[in-house]
Amino acid sequence: MIALLVIPIITAIICYNVRNPRVVGYVSLLGVATVVVCAFPVITASLTGSISDLSGAFSMDALSGYIMALVIFLSLASAVYSIGYLEHEFETGLMNLRGVRTYYGLFHLFIFTMLLVTVANNLAVMWIGIEATTIVSALLIGLGFHKRPLAVEAAWKYIILCTVGITFALLGTFIAYYASTAVMGAEGALNWTVLRGVAHKLNPETMKLAFIFVLVGYGTKAGLAPVHNWLPDAHSQAPSPISALLSGILLNTAFYGIMRFVSIIEPSTGSAFTGNLLIIFGLISIGISSIFILVQDNYKRLLAYSSIEHMGIITLGIGIGGPVGIYGALLHILNHALSKPLMFFASGKIQARFGSTNIANVNGVLSSMPLLGTLTFIGALSLSGTPPFNIFMSEFTVMKAAVDRGLWAVVVLFLIFVVIVFYGVLSGFGKMLFGKPGEIQIPHAGLHHAPAINLGEGLGNAVMIVMAIAVIVMGVKVPGFIDSTIRTCVQVLGVN
Repeated sequence: MIALLVIPIITAIICYNVRNPRVVGYVSLLGVATVVVCAFPVITASLTGSISDLSGAFSMDALSGYIMALVIFLSLASAVYSIGYLEHEFETGLMNLRGVRTYYGLFHLFIFTMLLVTVANNLAVMWIGIEATTIVSALLIGLGFHKRPLAVEAAWKYIILCTVGITFALLGTFIAYYASTAVMGAEGALNWTVLRGVAHKLNPETMKLAFIFVLVGYGTKAGLAPVHNWLPDAHSQAPSPISALLSGILLNTAFYGIMRFVSIIEPSTGSAFTGNLLIIFGLISIGISSIFILVQDNYKRLLAYSSIEHMGIITLGIGIGGPVGIYGALLHILNHALSKPLMFFASGKIQARFGSTNIANVNGVLSSMPLLGTLTFIGALSLSGTPPFNIFMSEFTVMKAAVDRGLWAVVVLFLIFVVIVFYGVLSGFGKMLFGKPGEIQIPHAGLHHAPAINLGEGLGNAVMIVMAIAVIVMGVKVPGFIDSTIRTCVQVLGVN
């Protein structure tokens, strides 16, 4: 586990000192590939039982292994995609050598912070990791690689709102620690593995207060409405591969903190308290995002609001609870982590070709760029919840859990909201995919045609094709090893 944390730091230092803008992308890719190799035995071991390091300071079980696998998979995908993306930015003058080096250095520090969250056994260290993800990702959004004032504004908004938000999570962590002192004496406990063992003895009223603070705090970072305001600005202004990481996995690392607290709070408070709060936040998130998706004229902001919707679905699944509800939520984490990065990767290429993120300025993508158009179409069908694509499967599972529990009001509201989202997503991207192709523009390059595909762009296309295939496969059948992993994670969260 220590090596997994050290490798991204070393890679970040090396990338920042590489002077060749083309070589640095492949150095970055090598660093991520090294993390993949080192992580494989660790993740495999965590899926079969709990493992620890440094006398229990770092600990992993199936749930943390599941989230770590997603972090590493999306980091690898983004590292591959970034090669072609940054080459285009450099060639068109949108980014200089220093910007390229800074991007890759921060990119690997971002990976480090997310990995820290997944291996931290101590709830305070996990909080530090989540706060660190805010700082590093804000720099990636707002350092002004494109010299855009809106990016700087979005970064400041992100830092302020998320820092204030997770300060509440820190207070919730301290309150949970205070509750543990009543059971364990003055020393108390902050390690999740210890708290899990005494969870049923903790004071229910104290733990209810702790959960409220944690839900608001980490919920802000996870993009749950009504504390979601930073997300559309930040995700729409970030470089596309960073937007993919923000939506695909960063939001889930914040929600991972909420799931950890649920498992130590429910034994003392009962499931009704946490479940009802999560259901309320989930429905509000889905409802608000569905309205904003319907009226968007910027496709990157549309994708950002889609992230709020899908985090709401995940929250709803955990709130409904039971084996089916939690299974559906965990499956939705994976499905969203496949579909949303695919769409942000596609949007980056569309923006590079058309020079605009305005839906009205993009037409005929499917006919003018068949491969990109097809991949975008697959991603849009998935995000909209169209059967038989992957997101429909997990949405259906969450809805089934609500039906099984007789939560008919939840079912009706959920169906209304997802129908609105279905129309909003397909309407927005349908306008871009179909129609008469407009003139393709390459910003700042003086070109009026699509550039020849180089190695970097070819690798980016390959990543998108792999993700599109995964989206389709997951819609037909959940592979056995994924199914068994999710079922193990359900047990880790205390549900049999």
